[in-house]
Amino acid sequence: MSGGDHEDRLRPILDFEARGLLFSAHDAAMAALGEAPEDRGLAYHAVLALARSGATAPALALFHRLGLHGVADPEIAALEARLAKDSAFATTGPNRRGLLARACDLYLAVWRELRLGYHGVNAATLTLLLGDREGAAQLARDVAAAHRDQGDYWSAATLAEALLVAGETRPAVAALEIAAARPDGDAAMRATTRRQLRRVLAALDLSEDLLAILPAPLTLHFCGHLPGPDWDAGGEARLTASIATALDQERPGAAFGALAAGADILVAEALLRRGVRPTIVLPVSVEGFSARSVAPFGEGWVRRFEACLAASDVTLIDEPPFATDDLDLTLVSRRAMGLALLRARHIEGSALQLALWDGVPATGMAGTARDVAGWQAAGGRLRHLAWPWTRAAAAAPAAPSRPLKAVLFGDLPRFGLLDDAALAAFYGTPMAAMGAAIDAESPDYRNAWGDAVQVVFGDIAAAARCAFGLRAALTPAKLAAAGLPEALVPRLALDFGPLLPVCDAVQGVAKFAGRVMTRAARVEPVTPPGHVFATEAFACEVALRPGSGLACDYSGRIAAAKGFGILPLYALRREDDET
Repeated sequence: MSGGDHEDRLRPILDFEARGLLFSAHDAAMAALGEAPEDRGLAYHAVLALARSGATAPALALFHRLGLHGVADPEIAALEARLAKDSAFATTGPNRRGLLARACDLYLAVWRELRLGYHGVNAATLTLLLGDREGAAQLARDVAAAHRDQGDYWSAATLAEALLVAGETRPAVAALEIAAARPDGDAAMRATTRRQLRRVLAALDLSEDLLAILPAPLTLHFCGHLPGPDWDAGGEARLTASIATALDQERPGAAFGALAAGADILVAEALLRRGVRPTIVLPVSVEGFSARSVAPFGEGWVRRFEACLAASDVTLIDEPPFATDDLDLTLVSRRAMGLALLRARHIEGSALQLALWDGVPATGMAGTARDVAGWQAAGGRLRHLAWPWTRAAAAAPAAPSRPLKAVLFGDLPRFGLLDDAALAAFYGTPMAAMGAAIDAESPDYRNAWGDAVQVVFGDIAAAARCAFGLRAALTPAKLAAAGLPEALVPRLALDFGPLLPVCDAVQGVAKFAGRVMTRAARVEPVTPPGHVFATEAFACEVALRPGSGLACDYSGRIAAAKGFGILPLYALRREDDET
């Protein structure tokens, strides 16, 4: 492979990294690896994007799966040290110190070999966190003395950290100000620096005030009304000016929203004029969306829609239209809001909703007022621009025939290999424990056949608790106590979306059906035993429910079972669990 090919493949990955779109950076790197599987640089960035997003366990697993362990490359060796460090920080209890010491040893080895400041300063910081304040200060002074400014962000940030560990606070502040002024310091880099300096400041009993030197860029969600019958050019010009003022004051670094005629397109155009490439979230049928939400308002809006779409990143959700509801549009809005909140979390930044809204409360499941209510329920900050026109006429909303539900699908690997004696053991204590875990969360529906369980909940937190309860019921130790193999540790998958209440004439029972049910069943087989995987729809619902005690770490785009497609999946955990 030529160097030009490598650079061409790397360019979009670096662009996504620079904009703080770490999930997109990871996905782009994995796609490029499909074309060039021997390219260690692509493998490095695929793992790095996951590590920067906070998904430490998936990043470490991918590091080993891509064969990077033991590779004689200083950056890859430093990445392994970083993963060891992140694993240590994600661990509580007596194991943490040993993991910190291992990460420190890895960084020290690379520092002694290459004498590069990034490696040395990490070794110094870890030495500080291990309690050797004087040893850390001496190592940091050595790093600062050997420092040669390369004119980039990392060079200045490394010096700032070294000076801070060495106890030289004022010079550290000056170096951090230089780092903040350097244009190559992207959102992800700044987030990494803030996390590292926060630990140093805590170890030195210093205030976090200096972190304000490195503010995180804002993430924007935008929404608003469709054009009404009294839309006019003068009003559009005035609203466009208001949008420009809001964007110039807020200065978002990334933005998420739909692209309907009217407000969405006005905001997308304003973002593009400012060099911010928005992520447009649409239903799976772009043509169908345009026919419903753009074309009825005129050919001019269609042309503007197509121009914005071509200049933006696009995320399509697997939710086709349904005749009796507009839940596909509801889920588009919730996905865009959730993605904005997830991105803000991963860069340690804040999120804002820019709503072009007439202030009238919501009456249906979709629309601007519903978006505003959902955002505010998530604790998000709102900037409201008044909508100056009559709202476009809409039919009176009907109650949706498909409720939004959380679906849990679980399976026990190797269950089919059990003989009758083992089956008798399983249907005793282990099966009773599974039933108790499900009973505890009062599901709306449950079903089981052999080694599979399917459970439906009206609340994502209840679904998550049930998944954790099922996992706790079938730990290796509990299986062994029942005389069963450890291979029965469950795989558990969660999804969220609309379900059809149906009557099963074969079983003679009321139940639920829907694509969300199928999708959960296709995610479960690719979930590692003992883990809980969630779809992006579920992860976005978690992001929109602060206080749930849940967190989702991006695990990448993974091929689902039975040819269902490649899906972005997340590892679900409790917020206070190890990553």
